[in-house]
Amino acid sequence: MEISEKIPVKIVKSLKVPKEPGVYFRLLCMTGKNKGFSYFINSKRVVMGRSEKAEIQVIDGKSSREHAELALVGEKYVLTDLGSQNGIIVNDLKVSQHRLADNDKIIIGQTVYKYNRIVVKKSEFPVAVDEDEDFEEYEEEEQPKKNKKKAEKKSSKFIVILVVALGAVLILPDDGDSPATAKRKGSVVGNVQREKIALSDPRNNEIEDKDVRDKLKAFIHRGQREYREGNYFRAIEQFELALILVPNHVDASFYLRKTKESLREYLTSIKEKAQQDQDGLKYTTALNQYCAIISFLQEYPEDPRYKEAEKQIELLEEKLGYLKGEFKCY
Repeated sequence: MEISEKIPVKIVKSLKVPKEPGVYFRLLCMTGKNKGFSYFINSKRVVMGRSEKAEIQVIDGKSSREHAELALVGEKYVLTDLGSQNGIIVNDLKVSQHRLADNDKIIIGQTVYKYNRIVVKKSEFPVAVDEDEDFEEYEEEEQPKKNKKKAEKKSSKFIVILVVALGAVLILPDDGDSPATAKRKGSVVGNVQREKIALSDPRNNEIEDKDVRDKLKAFIHRGQREYREGNYFRAIEQFELALILVPNHVDASFYLRKTKESLREYLTSIKEKAQQDQDGLKYTTALNQYCAIISFLQEYPEDPRYKEAEKQIELLEEKLGYLKGEFKCY
């Protein structure tokens, strides 16, 4: 692919891809203030960072002014940390340099990007990218036009049903109902009462204080987002903050438990793969698997899983003839 230096990065607030056939390199911002923006890289070197002069500006308080560099090496882009304070995470591992592959997830601070290598074949995509296209209007204004008609139809049906129901109530006599009818009415009242009891059940942790309710909602929302992105420790932190604010909150307790289970399953899967490679005498591959655990838990060196991975790395160093501590994970 021939790279032009005239427009280093083409920025579009859309998920659409170019119409013209060719190979395109895109960073899609998944979170933060620039969520939904697509950055089509059209230069051999671009800089990502908080500075307004950066080709890809990262609006994030934890981003350095010049945080990372994307450089074309051969036919692939290499992501390099430019000595940033908070580093770069790619696919849940902290890296100083990484050769990007399709669907890689890049995290700078709290901002998540998805990298794609897009191949557009002739006539495959009939819609071209328009620099003036508004992503939010496409998502939020045109679609509801169809939904509005459906809503109006549902509303009309609801009004008809309501009128019929009210007429039935007025026509039915108050006294002299048969035992069967009285039983049915009693059953309905009983069901409604049970629903009210369920809604007011104290286990649902209804909170009257609006500030507390809003803070709780924010903690849970951020925790869910971090969980979806695979940032389990960050998610755990948010759910624990929610439980400090409102102890024993049902939803926060559930999400915390689920996140810890997912974290355990994730690390267990890596450990099992490392053990399989080790048993198959694939020592270098096993080392990389244990390093993945070390990197994931680097802020928690007292975690038993971290210590176990360190122990296995020492054993593999000995098998491969390395000196103790010679193999560096990061």
